[in-house]
Amino acid sequence: MVIIPYHGWQDMTIVVKRDLARERFDELKIRRSIEAAAREAKVPEDRMKALIRDISRNIIHYARKEEQIRSSTIRETVLDKLDVTAPEVSRAWRDYDRRTKGLT
Repeated sequence: MVIIPYHGWQDMTIVVKRDLARERFDELKIRRSIEAAAREAKVPEDRMKALIRDISRNIIHYARKEEQIRSSTIRETVLDKLDVTAPEVSRAWRDYDRRTKGLT
């Protein structure tokens, strides 16, 4: 039997969670989080798609260049951009985090 090493982890950004668990960077999580907050804020579909595209593009580009990134850094970066471009979405995201995770 020949074992071929998998080097995928070496090419992937690792996200360090609040509890110090580690997982592969998943850009879909960012997009889904923005979408959920935008839906909660009742943002029209076309504006929501633009927000998802524009905001996720920046953080995804940044994260892919890093070996590791903290989940809090991702969250803060996304929320900072939402504070400027869509404050109602930022509020919805923060409200959700307060209710479910105890975050501010």
